[in-house]
Amino acid sequence: MSRATAVLVTGATGFVGREIVRRLLTAGRSVVALARDCEGLVAEDRVAAATGVTPDGCRLAVIAGDFRDPVPVSDLARLRATVDTVVHCAGDTTFFPEAFGPFRAGHVDGPRALLERLAAGRLRRWVQVSTAYVCGKRTGRVREDEGDIGQEFHNPYERVKLEAEAALRAAGAACGVEVSIVRPSIIVGPAPATAGGAPASLFFDFIRLAASLARLAAGAGRPLRIAARPHARFNIVPIDYVATASVALAGHPDAVSGTFHLVVSAAPTQAAMLAMIAGRLGVGGLRLVDSREAVLADASPLERRLARRLAPYRAYLEQDVSFDDTRARAVLEARDVPPPTLGTTSVDRLIDWALTPDGRARAGRPVSLAGVTA
Repeated sequence: MSRATAVLVTGATGFVGREIVRRLLTAGRSVVALARDCEGLVAEDRVAAATGVTPDGCRLAVIAGDFRDPVPVSDLARLRATVDTVVHCAGDTTFFPEAFGPFRAGHVDGPRALLERLAAGRLRRWVQVSTAYVCGKRTGRVREDEGDIGQEFHNPYERVKLEAEAALRAAGAACGVEVSIVRPSIIVGPAPATAGGAPASLFFDFIRLAASLARLAAGAGRPLRIAARPHARFNIVPIDYVATASVALAGHPDAVSGTFHLVVSAAPTQAAMLAMIAGRLGVGGLRLVDSREAVLADASPLERRLARRLAPYRAYLEQDVSFDDTRARAVLEARDVPPPTLGTTSVDRLIDWALTPDGRARAGRPVSLAGVTA
């Protein structure tokens, strides 16, 4: 491994981590990927498969480990000697873990311990990939500088992500490491078969399912109804923007110790999003029903099937929240990273990918949406 400075990326085989690794390498940075041996594959092979880059020990090095199994002392010495920046993407995205102790340890205790250990070396920057939904059940406008204001949460995942933000910030302050927080909304894009890609996979599955079910529903002479909040914002954000913005913020002096919402600023309403999808597919009969005003007691088999698919994210479809990203846009514009949009053109691109027969085989090719306008 080179003695030059490097960026350590945790969760390098995951949905976000693999895209960040690619962008760092393209930018000429040396990367150390922290990944697990898993399902009969060693960490190096998993990183190579996820990123499309063969580790060479210098430009891209791999260390096997996770946050429930401390990094070996031999690897720790190498990391202290080379790593000046960490982009922390790893984490269990389960909403309701079976055992909370290990879940919390993986999100809070392990990362904090890694920061404290690396702080004895060259580490100066830590970028924590969190989620905009640390806002919990709040509605209305949520600012970037807001954290724990006594909000309730939909699930333990949201709560522990907020706890992790506070724990890493405190550890960084004590050790002289600058900690920045990035909070994406629901990330979509070509997704690997990992837990972190589940929301994106569900979104694309919905597009495919809507195309087939809507035609069946139209043929049966009745609409396909979806219980949601038609006038609430549809808060999704493309993976390429999240990865590009995270890398840009990791190297920007104005991002030091800041918190940044990585979102679509003017997110369309759920009704507008559905209209764009239906218009692109050329299907009628898709209709949102306000879940506060109606219960689909007479749901058809098709509607029940769709409701089951959406069940894990039902709370987010019923939440009317918008995320302010004023600071993120100001810093990123200075780095020539344009804000993402969700207009007809960008939604068409998402749909094209979802309906491509070999789309899953091409999952390593990100859908470019950043900066695209309708």
